[in-house]
Amino acid sequence: MQDRSLAVVASLALAVVFSAAPVAAQPPAGKEKPQAAAPEPAEAAPDAASSQRKDPSGHTGISPYTEQVLKGQASFVARDIPGAIAGFQEAIKLDSSKMLGFYLLGEAMLESGNMAEAETAWTTAIGKKGTEELHAKVLFCLADLRERQKNWQAVKEAWGAYSTYLTSNPKATGYPATAAERQKQVDRRVKDEKDYAAVKERIIQREAERQKEAEENAKKDKLNR
Repeated sequence: MQDRSLAVVASLALAVVFSAAPVAAQPPAGKEKPQAAAPEPAEAAPDAASSQRKDPSGHTGISPYTEQVLKGQASFVARDIPGAIAGFQEAIKLDSSKMLGFYLLGEAMLESGNMAEAETAWTTAIGKKGTEELHAKVLFCLADLRERQKNWQAVKEAWGAYSTYLTSNPKATGYPATAAERQKQVDRRVKDEKDYAAVKERIIQREAERQKEAEENAKKDKLNR
């Protein structure tokens, strides 16, 4: 789970960067790009964050929301999970309408061992704005979380929701075969637990009968002495 989370968080964050990066201006047709003047000596090169064009709307430059997402992603990759959580929470404060912040927060919460908060983040993410692919990822995470919680009926429903979404949204890449296989495994698990429960009940009953028989024999022995 850890490797999957790192890879997914990193890829999503990179997608945010590329979507937010402004397109370089092109010279008018028929005109050559002017020769750059020789650079003058500089004391120090500016860092990437300070040189990146800023735009609150995220159209011509990086938005504060995206900056916080990237800060959270950098902390996550560095295994600074508290820092990642703080970064994603700050992004959500800046724009609570986007799905990405809640999805990433859920990943970070799960890495911290807080399944309840991960569930809250992902459940909230479902109602936010995001791509079909991201929506599918959130549903996948919720189904996986249900398995960790061992709520088998909820597990089947979650994988069913994931499979239905993929069928209804062809643009959402996902793993429909995984959903079907997981539902089959849940059915087998539930059957095994029922069978084991019946066997366990018989064992308990036999043990109680043996105990009762031993007590009766002990009473008979005492009377015969």
